[in-house]
Amino acid sequence: MLHTLPFLLPALLSIEVEPGQAISASAPWAVAPEGPRSYLERVSGRRIDPRTVPPIRDGTLVFDAESMAVEMLSALDIPPEAGFDFDPTPGVLYVAMDGVQVTPLCGGPQSANAALNCSPLVDGVVNFPPLAGGNPQVKASVFQKLGNYYAPFNLVLSTNRPPDWLPYTMSVVGGSSQLAGQGGGVCGIANVACDGAKRNHVSLSFSDSCPGDVAEVAAQETAHNWGLEHTDVQQDLMYPYVAGGSSFRDQCMGISHATGSGVTQCTYVHEAYCPAGQGEEQNSHAELMGVFGPRDADTEKPQILSVSPADGTELTTADTVLLVANIMDNSNFIGVNWTWLEGLPPDLDGYRRCTNDVCDDGYGAWKPQSEPYDFITLKKPPVGTYKFKVEAMDAYGNHAAQTITIRVVEAGPDTSDSAADSTGGGSTGDPSGGESGGATTGDDSSTPTSGGNSGITGITSNSGGDDSSGGSEADGDDGCNSCRVDARPGPWALLLLFGLGAGRRRGSRRGG
Repeated sequence: MLHTLPFLLPALLSIEVEPGQAISASAPWAVAPEGPRSYLERVSGRRIDPRTVPPIRDGTLVFDAESMAVEMLSALDIPPEAGFDFDPTPGVLYVAMDGVQVTPLCGGPQSANAALNCSPLVDGVVNFPPLAGGNPQVKASVFQKLGNYYAPFNLVLSTNRPPDWLPYTMSVVGGSSQLAGQGGGVCGIANVACDGAKRNHVSLSFSDSCPGDVAEVAAQETAHNWGLEHTDVQQDLMYPYVAGGSSFRDQCMGISHATGSGVTQCTYVHEAYCPAGQGEEQNSHAELMGVFGPRDADTEKPQILSVSPADGTELTTADTVLLVANIMDNSNFIGVNWTWLEGLPPDLDGYRRCTNDVCDDGYGAWKPQSEPYDFITLKKPPVGTYKFKVEAMDAYGNHAAQTITIRVVEAGPDTSDSAADSTGGGSTGDPSGGESGGATTGDDSSTPTSGGNSGITGITSNSGGDDSSGGSEADGDDGCNSCRVDARPGPWALLLLFGLGAGRRRGSRRGG
């Protein structure tokens, strides 16, 4: 049922590290640049804590504060167009079929995050069991069929969990609807983000409650994660009942409210593809193409163009330096992770800044690659050796990394205050990187890092841990002969099903 939101007011975003604030009580000289930024905050221009905004529950669909749903946007006084301004972007779907624990709270400034196993889809801690008791044949069949449904789109599917700092959606497959507090006839539930605005949502597909075709269910529930609502065409995978849907149909179809409240929440997106429908018709195929773009293999690593200060730089205790990297990729989707490895303040076990809202500090959602990835400012640090690592990964798992070691020595007696902000070693600390870091695309580590102490509970390692997969109420054929590519994938990527977008999103949508 639909919950109205007459009482919503923007709230201050609760973050542990504010701009310009020291990261540790024992190290006033180590200053973080800026706290995490949600997609909601970026489009609103205000500090809004998504956790303070009650979700809209519409049948089996849950629209949280970052969903960009029309009622949510209206309550927050945000125009719908604000959530509709980016190009097709590759995506990653982790299909978790080996059992996973899901919690209702994330422990950070968000209401749902696949990497943290948290979502308002559950009211308490729930342990979802493995699909079919872990039967490998059943898991392989479900994965293959799900991959076949998504074969046209720029989407990577994997049964291994990606590094936590790479944004990914999680589809949990296994268990019963009762585990999530749902009735016996419910096959799946999902978080919804209109236009795929949020890329780390969760869906649940209940194989024990609907054993007929859980791949069909998972296809629909994951598509809900990226903004699709139910349609009234039985052959479409978004039909609200398990009825043998064969594909995401490339036609305008009426929105179905057979299992919901009667209110369509992503109208402004649907209308872009089906203008005559005025928001009450949906083209399932075209919308997914607008979110991800067409499938195409990617074998290129991200490029760490420059790092400042350069590896081996020597500073003095009178210097101030900003650690910053310039990173680019042929794709417009990358995850970035900075890690402080050596020389940490004594009261910290680790410190990271990364994408996907899982670290001590974060980068804004949909951050342009043209902007530098600044990490931390060292203001007159004490004598010692400091080591840091920056790494980047695209949706295919192509990985680049560089480690930077800085040595700090005692300043000479003739150091003046006017020189206190020098970065030393000839490095300027300019976010543009200049020549300080040198271009590099090589890895200094064969395995991407995933953790240390993130300051947020529930973080998993990049090795995967548990497996689980999201679900829905739709169906399709088997076979995925063209799904695999020889693309030198990362260690977690088993099945690669996506491509680079050709042209701007707005143009591809209007033509749909």
